[in-house]
Amino acid sequence: MTETSFSATTTPGSLALSGEIDAADHRALNDVIEKASDSFSQDLSIDLSDVTFLPSIIVGVLARATVMAEKNGSRLRLLAVEGTVPQRVLTVCKIGFETVGA
Repeated sequence: MTETSFSATTTPGSLALSGEIDAADHRALNDVIEKASDSFSQDLSIDLSDVTFLPSIIVGVLARATVMAEKNGSRLRLLAVEGTVPQRVLTVCKIGFETVGA
């Protein structure tokens, strides 16, 4: 995989993202999510609490991953802390997410 501007930490059923996720990272992010969710077939929680930049193309990757998970009978949960960039962006874009503590 190519170098990305973000970091990803996976544990079974969860993926924690941090840093700036810029537009050039859209394919890498999709690959990380696809691998962590076993090709969108396993439930996955994505913690966006430490993400500091989230452009629209990345919101599209998250929305598409949510749809792909649903089509495969699994669930993808987006988690964000109140007042963070991801929380504000997902709210404006009307993308479902769950608020978590800081």
